[in-house]
Amino acid sequence: MRENLPTAEQWFSGPALVLVTVGISLASFMNTLDSTIAVVALPAISGSLSATPSQGSWVLTIYSVCLAVSLPLSGWLAQRFGQVRAFIWAVALFTLCSWLCASATNFNEMLLYRALQGLSGGVLLPFSQSLLLRIYPPEKHGMALGIWGLSAAVAPVMGPVLGGFITDTLGWPWIFYINVPVGAICIGVTYTFLKDRESPIEKRPVDTVGLATMVLGVICIQLALDRGHELDWLSSATVRTLFVVGICSIIFFLIWERDQTHPIVDLSLFKQRNFTLGAIMTGMFYGVFIVVAVIYPLWMQTVLGYTPSAAGWVMATTSLFPLLAMGIIGDKVRNQDPRWTVMLGVITMSVVIVAHGLMTTQVSSGYLTTIRFFVGFAMPFLWVPLQMVTLAGIPPEKMASATGLSNFVRMLSSSLATALGITLWDERAIVHRADLVESASLGTYRDVLATSTLPNVTSSGNELELLEIMINQQARTMAQQDVYMVGACILLSLVLLAAFLPKRVSSGK
Repeated sequence: MRENLPTAEQWFSGPALVLVTVGISLASFMNTLDSTIAVVALPAISGSLSATPSQGSWVLTIYSVCLAVSLPLSGWLAQRFGQVRAFIWAVALFTLCSWLCASATNFNEMLLYRALQGLSGGVLLPFSQSLLLRIYPPEKHGMALGIWGLSAAVAPVMGPVLGGFITDTLGWPWIFYINVPVGAICIGVTYTFLKDRESPIEKRPVDTVGLATMVLGVICIQLALDRGHELDWLSSATVRTLFVVGICSIIFFLIWERDQTHPIVDLSLFKQRNFTLGAIMTGMFYGVFIVVAVIYPLWMQTVLGYTPSAAGWVMATTSLFPLLAMGIIGDKVRNQDPRWTVMLGVITMSVVIVAHGLMTTQVSSGYLTTIRFFVGFAMPFLWVPLQMVTLAGIPPEKMASATGLSNFVRMLSSSLATALGITLWDERAIVHRADLVESASLGTYRDVLATSTLPNVTSSGNELELLEIMINQQARTMAQQDVYMVGACILLSLVLLAAFLPKRVSSGK
């Protein structure tokens, strides 16, 4: 075993602290960005590699599945190989696979490289968080978590913007090529400053049964969530099989791990109230955040007639406030009662989500961008204190396990929320369309049709066709409102859970 952890000497300061922070944070940002940057490039990737649109969606699916599989393994990898070494190798593999994705000559190669990219990305995500906490003194952990949280707040909404711009101007391979210099910087900075600050290493036996059942369970559940909407959920034998196998595997895994001396995942972390409560609340909040971030641009494009680039720039306003203030807020809220900070964030975010639901098809672009700005404004007041609560009191030797497990809960929650949110949107649109058709008449809508400014409406000259388009647009808008109201209710339920949060997080009690 190697124990090479300095005490007071492990904190960086000045230019060295800035360089290490940027190097580590870039890895996390790069990983999170890659989960969304390929969305708008899928048609170009599919066409270039002779794949159907349905096959093309696997570029996203296989990445998210492999990412979810490797997230809980970070604790075991840290103990066996050391946090610094494992992080550097994960970044190196992620960078290499990015270059291979850009160079893929057929679709099967692309899927293989994306799978490896997801596996390495799931490891570097929690390591980047735990390494940041190691280089900052405890009184600056709020700032460190705020800086790291930029990847969760900014990267998901910036991905489609950058992906669309790069695909249109340079071609889709460059959405992967841009990771190469970023990865090189991360590796160079991390190795230079952290090579002598490795965490303790312990050669433990591999729990092969636990590893196999966990991987099988996570893969099946993630595949069911990703493909369920396309295959009509439980009406599909494939989805039913995936859910049954996944749930049974996870149940067996949980039972098996209870009696293991060296478990593959440290489930004992859930015995700590702060960790469990913080992880659950973060998952609930982040699930709503992602659902809104997914549906909002889709609605702008399908109903308002926005181009992908225009919708992307509207979404980009979400990043403005977190980009400027996340680290500062993290530093300031450390000594505050997290219960009140979380309640402030919950109420603010809930009001903004309700404001999303009040939009009509005549909404102005100014309103759209303003609403997204306030989503970004509310996020730090939820993200930072919840992350601090989740990781409060975690021993250094368990930090990699804690960050990996908490990020797994967050990512799984966002996958579940996205699947359910899209399904609810579609189902409610069908209901609202039926109600509108029943009450609609051409005479009632004629004046509205004549003054409509919606691109999708004015492109046709037949009044009945125009009426059909308008009804569908209204139904999709009303269904969107329903989804947002459900999201606001979920957020408001966090007010009740916030009452159980600790008054202070510095002591971890």
